[in-house]
Amino acid sequence: MNPGRGLKESVEAATAPAVFFLTLLVLAWVMIALPGMVVYTVTSGKRAVATIEKCETRTPLRDTEYADCRGTWQFADGTRGSGHVSGVGKADIGRRVPVRVGPLGPYAGGLDRSRHTLYPAAFMWVTMLPVFGVFVYFLLRSWARGRWILARSGTGTPLTGLRKWRDRSGRTVLRFRTSSLPPAPLERETGDGAPRPVTRRPFVTARGASGETAFFLVRQAGGIGVFHATGRPAVTIERVTRSPLRLRLLTPDRKPLGAIGPHPACDDLPGVAYQVITATGEPVATIVPRFLRYTAVFSDAPSDHLRQAVMAFAFDAPRLTR
Repeated sequence: MNPGRGLKESVEAATAPAVFFLTLLVLAWVMIALPGMVVYTVTSGKRAVATIEKCETRTPLRDTEYADCRGTWQFADGTRGSGHVSGVGKADIGRRVPVRVGPLGPYAGGLDRSRHTLYPAAFMWVTMLPVFGVFVYFLLRSWARGRWILARSGTGTPLTGLRKWRDRSGRTVLRFRTSSLPPAPLERETGDGAPRPVTRRPFVTARGASGETAFFLVRQAGGIGVFHATGRPAVTIERVTRSPLRLRLLTPDRKPLGAIGPHPACDDLPGVAYQVITATGEPVATIVPRFLRYTAVFSDAPSDHLRQAVMAFAFDAPRLTR
């Protein structure tokens, strides 16, 4: 395994979640925290009287200026403070100005003097609310479609989880654990030879309810290699298309075993559910993504290889869809 490639894969995998959460933090600050603190200070901040001592013009950005005014303030109980005072200008130097003190310090004036803070937040709320409404609509529609598909799936016991899989009664039937080393030496596959793993922890061991190794996975570029507990290859899962996600299942000698693709009942909502079929086109399992986990229902008694392929896909689907 190439260490540089593994590091690159790890960085690429972490970039999207990091950017997403950073964007959420920025939006939360601009749309909720900052306007909330300004409104709280103006309406409920502790009253004080400030004496403005000096004001300097700052230019943090090109064509952007603001007055950095400093002074001291005194509360009704006699306690004092000093530092930056918002909402005043050079004309207030030497004057005693009523202020309210909040989380961001003393502030003079009302909400009309906070337009530079409140207007962008209001604009973002007006812009984001329709977008959020559309997102929630499609999300609820997807959840409803997924529940509808599960209700009409096979009569087999549904399994739910991601790293830890449980049956309907809550009993753990399978646990996945990643590692940087395989639990057993890998035997060479026919055809393309030894698998080429990706990520820093490419090996995933699936352990049964009693802790024994049931099988293990090797995360590969564009697919997954499924191996017996002894290291003998069992199934190869290869990605055919990314959007919509379609995969083919192959035996160790590259013969077709089956396929995984969008469920026929959700062609208009890709990613809501997946169907696993045999090489002859017979459906054997339905997989429905749910919040932070997956549910797999087997419509018949498939072979161990197909069952392992279904569980391997359900575990590694978030990576395969990227």
